Amino acid sequence: MKNRALFRAMAASAAVLGLSLAAHAQVEGQKPPEPAQKKPAAKARKVWSNDDLTSLHSPADVYLEKKEAQDEAAAKQAADSQQPSAAKPVSPSPAPLLSNPKTVEDADRMIAWEKRDIDAQQEYLDRLRKQLEEARAEDKERLQKLIQERTQVVADTRKEMEGLMAQKKGLEKKPAPGKTTNPPPQPPPQ
Repeated sequence: MKNRALFRAMAASAAVLGLSLAAHAQVEGQKPPEPAQKKPAAKARKVWSNDDLTSLHSPADVYLEKKEAQDEAAAKQAADSQQPSAAKPVSPSPAPLLSNPKTVEDADRMIAWEKRDIDAQQEYLDRLRKQLEEARAEDKERLQKLIQERTQVVADTRKEMEGLMAQKKGLEKKPAPGKTTNPPPQPPPQ
């Protein structure tokens, strides 16, 4: 008898569970399906910064930007050179800080560096002159300006090298540190 009562209780609970599942399935079937992803009402707009834009530049864009910057610099330099010389302050050009050797060996290294620099710049000038001969009409003016600028750079580098040679001669005349020489004679007291 106890088994029968237990069996009836289980059957009754299964029937109640089955009916509740059927009712639940009917209610779910009547609801409209929910979208898989909810879309925001208004799409947020991305604000582009210069950092974002530089990643989109092609090599051609970078080349054009550099060319425009060079042209602007050349135009500014040409405008500065056309101003009267009285407007420009005249001052002797001091030697750059990097060109102040402390020893004769430093001077030799710096002079060798300047010679290599001049040789490389001269090779570049030769290539520019060949390009100028073969260039189209619209490129010739730009190349001529570039040749003038580079010629000035070579001249400045040669002046710097001459200054280094003069500094080297001055260092050769000075006694090396650590070496003692006879002190100059002192005048007798009067």
